Amino acid sequence: MSNHAPVVPAARADQFIAQSLDLAGISLESVEKLRTLFRTIAHIPDNNPTTQELAALGAELADGWANVIDCEREDLERLAASTPMN
Repeated sequence: MSNHAPVVPAARADQFIAQSLDLAGISLESVEKLRTLFRTIAHIPDNNPTTQELAALGAELADGWANVIDCEREDLERLAASTPMN
C-alpha cells in the first residue's frame, strides 16, 4: 500500500478548487442567513425566556460555523491563487 497521494491533472485540480470555492460561498451565505434568523427571533418581544435563550444559542452556533466556513473559504482562495491555471 502506497503512502503517496494520487496524481491529479492540473485542470482537474483547478476545477476542484473552483467548485470548493463555490460550495464554501454558498455555505457561508446559508449560515449567515441562519444567524440573521436567530438574531431576529432573539429580538421578538416574548415573555418566554426559553425562546430567547434558544435563539441566542442558535445565533452563537451560527457565528461559530460562519467563522469556520469563512476561514476554509479563505484557505481555498489562497490555494487557488497559488495554483497555476492551465
